[in-house]
Amino acid sequence: MKDIIKVEALYQKMQDKSTTPLVLPPSSFTMMHCEMIAYDEKEMSLVVQIPLSPLWLNPYGTMQGGLIEAAIDNTVGPLSLLVAPMNMTRSIETKFIKAVTLESEHIYVHAKLIEHRKKRLTFEVSVQDKDGEIFTKSKVVNFIL
Repeated sequence: MKDIIKVEALYQKMQDKSTTPLVLPPSSFTMMHCEMIAYDEKEMSLVVQIPLSPLWLNPYGTMQGGLIEAAIDNTVGPLSLLVAPMNMTRSIETKFIKAVTLESEHIYVHAKLIEHRKKRLTFEVSVQDKDGEIFTKSKVVNFIL
Protein backbone atom coordinates (compact mmCIF):
# COMPACT_ATOMS: atom_id res chain seq x y z
CA MET A 1 0.00 0.00 0.00
CA LYS A 2 2.81 2.43 0.79
CA ASP A 3 3.99 4.45 -2.18
CA ILE A 4 7.24 6.36 -2.04
CA ILE A 5 6.40 10.04 -2.24
CA LYS A 6 8.44 13.10 -1.49
CA VAL A 7 6.51 14.73 1.34
CA GLU A 8 8.78 17.77 1.36
CA ALA A 9 7.96 18.36 -2.32
CA LEU A 10 4.24 18.16 -1.54
CA TYR A 11 4.60 20.69 1.28
CA GLN A 12 6.58 22.97 -1.03
CA LYS A 13 3.88 22.67 -3.70
CA MET A 14 1.22 23.63 -1.11
CA GLN A 15 3.34 26.59 -0.01
CA ASP A 16 3.94 27.70 -3.61
CA LYS A 17 0.19 27.76 -4.33
CA SER A 18 -0.57 29.88 -1.27
CA THR A 19 -0.73 33.67 -1.22
CA THR A 20 0.01 33.68 2.53
CA PRO A 21 2.57 31.73 4.57
CA LEU A 22 1.32 28.33 5.70
CA VAL A 23 2.29 26.30 8.76
CA LEU A 24 3.15 22.93 7.23
CA PRO A 25 2.54 20.40 8.46
CA PRO A 26 -0.24 21.83 10.63
CA SER A 27 -0.14 20.97 14.33
CA SER A 28 -3.27 18.78 14.11
CA PHE A 29 -1.56 16.68 11.41
CA THR A 30 1.53 16.29 13.59
CA MET A 31 -0.46 15.59 16.78
CA MET A 32 -2.24 12.68 15.11
CA HIS A 33 1.06 11.38 13.64
CA CYS A 34 -0.39 11.55 10.13
CA GLU A 35 1.77 10.44 7.23
CA MET A 36 1.06 11.09 3.55
CA ILE A 37 1.74 7.78 1.84
CA ALA A 38 0.23 8.13 -1.65
CA TYR A 39 -0.51 11.18 -3.77
CA ASP A 40 -1.81 10.92 -7.32
CA GLU A 41 -1.66 14.30 -9.03
CA LYS A 42 -3.59 13.08 -12.09
CA GLU A 43 -6.36 11.43 -10.05
CA MET A 44 -6.30 14.29 -7.52
CA SER A 45 -6.22 11.84 -4.63
CA LEU A 46 -4.28 11.42 -1.42
CA VAL A 47 -3.91 8.62 1.12
CA VAL A 48 -2.87 9.40 4.68
CA GLN A 49 -1.87 6.72 7.21
CA ILE A 50 -2.64 7.39 10.86
CA PRO A 51 -1.60 5.15 13.78
CA LEU A 52 -4.37 4.49 16.27
CA SER A 53 -3.98 5.59 19.88
CA PRO A 54 -5.68 4.39 23.07
CA LEU A 55 -6.12 8.11 23.89
CA TRP A 56 -8.67 8.36 21.08
CA LEU A 57 -11.07 5.70 22.37
CA ASN A 58 -14.61 6.36 23.56
CA PRO A 59 -16.16 4.43 26.50
CA TYR A 60 -16.94 1.52 24.15
CA GLY A 61 -13.27 1.03 23.29
CA THR A 62 -13.66 2.30 19.73
CA MET A 63 -12.25 5.41 18.06
CA GLN A 64 -14.26 8.50 18.97
CA GLY A 65 -16.24 9.82 15.99
CA GLY A 66 -14.90 13.36 16.27
CA LEU A 67 -11.36 12.07 15.96
CA ILE A 68 -12.34 10.10 12.86
CA GLU A 69 -13.65 13.40 11.47
CA ALA A 70 -10.33 15.04 12.42
CA ALA A 71 -8.49 12.30 10.49
CA ILE A 72 -10.71 13.01 7.48
CA ASP A 73 -10.06 16.76 7.73
CA ASN A 74 -6.30 16.10 8.10
CA THR A 75 -6.40 14.31 4.74
CA VAL A 76 -8.72 16.57 2.78
CA GLY A 77 -6.84 19.67 3.98
CA PRO A 78 -3.51 18.80 2.36
CA LEU A 79 -5.20 17.43 -0.76
CA SER A 80 -7.28 20.57 -1.13
CA LEU A 81 -4.14 22.72 -1.03
CA LEU A 82 -2.51 20.54 -3.67
CA VAL A 83 -5.43 20.74 -6.13
CA ALA A 84 -6.86 24.24 -5.63
CA PRO A 85 -6.17 27.75 -4.31
CA MET A 86 -6.49 28.49 -0.57
CA ASN A 87 -9.74 27.02 0.77
CA MET A 88 -11.47 25.94 3.96
CA THR A 89 -13.76 23.13 5.05
CA ARG A 90 -17.43 24.04 4.76
CA SER A 91 -19.03 20.70 5.66
CA ILE A 92 -18.23 17.08 6.38
CA GLU A 93 -21.00 14.51 6.03
CA THR A 94 -19.95 11.10 7.31
CA LYS A 95 -21.62 7.71 7.39
CA PHE A 96 -20.12 5.49 10.08
CA ILE A 97 -20.20 1.91 8.80
CA LYS A 98 -18.00 -0.07 11.19
CA ALA A 99 -16.30 0.79 14.49
CA VAL A 100 -12.55 1.47 14.45
CA THR A 101 -10.69 -0.52 17.13
CA LEU A 102 -7.04 -0.66 18.14
CA GLU A 103 -6.78 -4.05 16.44
CA SER A 104 -6.37 -2.22 13.14
CA GLU A 105 -3.23 -0.41 14.41
CA HIS A 106 -3.59 2.22 11.64
CA ILE A 107 -6.33 3.80 9.61
CA TYR A 108 -5.88 4.84 6.00
CA VAL A 109 -7.82 7.87 4.89
CA HIS A 110 -8.42 7.94 1.12
CA ALA A 111 -9.55 11.29 -0.29
CA LYS A 112 -10.31 12.23 -3.89
CA LEU A 113 -11.50 15.47 -5.47
CA ILE A 114 -14.65 14.63 -7.42
CA GLU A 115 -15.88 18.10 -8.33
CA HIS A 116 -14.45 21.61 -8.64
CA ARG A 117 -17.23 24.05 -9.44
CA LYS A 118 -16.52 27.78 -9.20
CA LYS A 119 -15.56 28.31 -5.52
CA ARG A 120 -16.70 24.88 -4.31
CA LEU A 121 -14.62 21.71 -4.02
CA THR A 122 -16.26 18.34 -3.32
CA PHE A 123 -14.27 15.36 -2.03
CA GLU A 124 -15.15 11.71 -1.51
CA VAL A 125 -13.37 10.18 1.45
CA SER A 126 -13.20 6.73 2.99
CA VAL A 127 -11.49 5.56 6.15
CA GLN A 128 -10.16 2.02 5.78
CA ASP A 129 -7.93 -0.56 7.40
CA LYS A 130 -4.80 -1.90 5.69
CA ASP A 131 -6.86 -4.56 3.89
CA GLY A 132 -9.31 -2.05 2.45
CA GLU A 133 -12.20 -2.74 4.83
CA ILE A 134 -14.20 0.49 5.03
CA PHE A 135 -15.03 2.08 8.40
CA THR A 136 -16.56 5.32 7.14
CA LYS A 137 -17.50 7.13 3.96
CA SER A 138 -17.65 10.91 3.78
CA LYS A 139 -18.48 13.78 1.49
CA VAL A 140 -16.48 16.91 2.24
CA VAL A 141 -17.23 20.31 0.75
CA ASN A 142 -14.64 23.10 0.84
CA PHE A 143 -15.00 26.70 -0.27
CA ILE A 144 -12.20 28.50 -2.08
CA LEU A 145 -11.33 31.75 -0.29
